[in-house]
Amino acid sequence: MLQAIGASKQTVANFQKQAELVAEKRQLRERDEVRVGSGYGTKTKKGHVEMSVNDELVQMDVRKAREIGLWLIESAEAAMSDEMFMKLLSERVGIDDPERLGYILLDLREIRQGTRGTSWPS
Repeated sequence: MLQAIGASKQTVANFQKQAELVAEKRQLRERDEVRVGSGYGTKTKKGHVEMSVNDELVQMDVRKAREIGLWLIESAEAAMSDEMFMKLLSERVGIDDPERLGYILLDLREIRQGTRGTSWPS
């Protein structure tokens, strides 16, 4: 993004170094703890879904849970597609420049979802 707005190479390098330092200090988990369950509201008289990821708990109505479930499936398929495409480019086509591969992946995402960034469903 910094390159897109015309930031100097030094600014980009400084930002990248700072990001790497922050990433090193971040507590890494071997895996996230995800739990999903159903519930029933005695006051609302409606079913709901509870989902926790590590220490964060959320409750949602059934319709939203189904919508999120579909988003997860679609995102998993896109991630798998990205992985296969990148493997094809690096192993079969012979592109080994990570920056070039990154730009190609951004182009693929733009073609697939209409944006180079994260696509937020409405």
